[in-house]
Amino acid sequence: MSAIRKLLPAERGQYQAHLLRLDAADRYARFTGTVSDATIVKHCESLDWTRTTLVGVFDRGELRGAVELCFDRLLWPGAAELAISVEKGLQGRRVGSTLVRRSLSIAANRGIRRVHMMCLADNTRMRALSRRFGGTMEREGGEFAITFDLPRPSQFSLALEAFEDGAGAMNAVLDGLPALLKAA
Repeated sequence: MSAIRKLLPAERGQYQAHLLRLDAADRYARFTGTVSDATIVKHCESLDWTRTTLVGVFDRGELRGAVELCFDRLLWPGAAELAISVEKGLQGRRVGSTLVRRSLSIAANRGIRRVHMMCLADNTRMRALSRRFGGTMEREGGEFAITFDLPRPSQFSLALEAFEDGAGAMNAVLDGLPALLKAA
């Protein structure tokens, strides 16, 4: 059973393990370049949880895909940056779509008007995903700069985020239930 929910700062290690499991091609796509294990470790250690929201998909309790949504009200007032990674076993199963939809909703609910994302020119899945959510693409060399213009938050969008947070928390509890029962 898969659960999609926000990550807690205490789950930084799971995010790091997920990024380290990405194969060379998926790492290259996620970071728009070649990165070493040490670079990934440093990236995860330097996450500022006051300006970063991580939304992840957990499969049997293990993080297998994530969106990193970064806000910096001083550098980018009213804007955020998004980066996504999904492990091979879940690619092509609309996991990326669900993660992007959730993160765009979260950003809009925080008053963010625009979300930016970079994608390599040959990353057809990300380009299709950006079109699905109304992103505009501008080619810059071998990359596309993608921009999503977001609506203002509504009572419905705020309620939906609260509902999805509650469902994610319940799924996390249910995911850990077999281990609790085994220990009892």
